[in-house]
Amino acid sequence: MRPISGLTTTLSILVSVVGVLGVLFAAINETALDEARSFLIGSLDEDRFVEAYGPALTIQLVQSLAQLTAGITVIVWMHRLVTNHRAVGRVGRWRPGWAIGGWFAPPLVLYVIPFLMFREIWRASDPDSDDWQNSPVAPVVTWWFVLFGALPLVFVAAQGIDGLGGLGTGAEAVATQAIDQRSTIWGSAVLNMAAAVAMVAMARRIADRHRRLVGERNGRA
Repeated sequence: MRPISGLTTTLSILVSVVGVLGVLFAAINETALDEARSFLIGSLDEDRFVEAYGPALTIQLVQSLAQLTAGITVIVWMHRLVTNHRAVGRVGRWRPGWAIGGWFAPPLVLYVIPFLMFREIWRASDPDSDDWQNSPVAPVVTWWFVLFGALPLVFVAAQGIDGLGGLGTGAEAVATQAIDQRSTIWGSAVLNMAAAVAMVAMARRIADRHRRLVGERNGRA
């Protein structure tokens, strides 16, 4: 039996940081639109445009790294939860290994298997019922799936359509994307922030149920 309190805190911080950085990227992208337009019409040289848009690219890189770290933390957290549940006799359909493989199994971007695992984890964490397999699942689990798995497909499709004509290469591509995908960037940022809020809320509620189930106190099970 291994504690999950520290992992839950780390997960909550990292997921929140990813959401905030997405909004920050959209805001910085907005401030650089005039420079992007001027660069594309030839009234601003490339160096000045790159200087103006550089902070947005830096934020985007940091967000990608934070997202990777958050993803690894979520996987470890899920794996530990399922392992603990099995240790107390709550053996469900999904083995611990699916905490890793489920994120990469088809249909990929929908994350159906993680959603199903979260539902089972929620049920298995029920501290108040021995009939945990029939325990109700809170709406926050479904909201996470809608915000993180389903709705982002709209923005993936929008970016695909915008890219059909080709964006060129280098600074020209960045400037064109900043302008043409402005609405998509903002929509994606807001949606990612909402998904982060749902993830943190779900994780904290699961962790609270799990701690009561296994008697974890002060980070020790």
